[in-house]
Amino acid sequence: MVVGAFPIAKLGLLCIKHISKPVSNVIKQYANKNNAFRIYVVAPPATLYNTIEVRSKLWMLGIGQPKRVPPLTRAMSIKMGGEILGELFIFLIGVSFILNEFARQARNSERKHERHKQKREELNNRIVELNERIARQDKEIVHLKAKVNQIESNRWDLI
Repeated sequence: MVVGAFPIAKLGLLCIKHISKPVSNVIKQYANKNNAFRIYVVAPPATLYNTIEVRSKLWMLGIGQPKRVPPLTRAMSIKMGGEILGELFIFLIGVSFILNEFARQARNSERKHERHKQKREELNNRIVELNERIARQDKEIVHLKAKVNQIESNRWDLI
């Protein structure tokens, strides 16, 4: 029995649309109350979307480009603009989460790099100390061998 792949992408998109609905409803309500907000914030994305949609549909049908795209009604402008801004708001939140995670990973990587660098410096210092110790011990060995040779020569002289 073959189990179909779980449509995680569809579920994610459905979740995003479901979350963006309350945000777009708030934007729509505010656009109905505030004329300046509707004109300067909500209407431009809706108009741009409508223009692109009409032109692309006519281009795909091979009809040609219209000279003037019919404007949206006030209700359609508020509805479409609210939905676009609601989804844009959710998208920006998602982007901020991604950027925050990226910055966190970069900080962690930098800390890890600094720890490795410090550990490497400690190891290098330890190697220098050990080399100095070896050099001192070599000098001491040479000195002790000279003493042993001197003692042996003095002993042979006594015999």
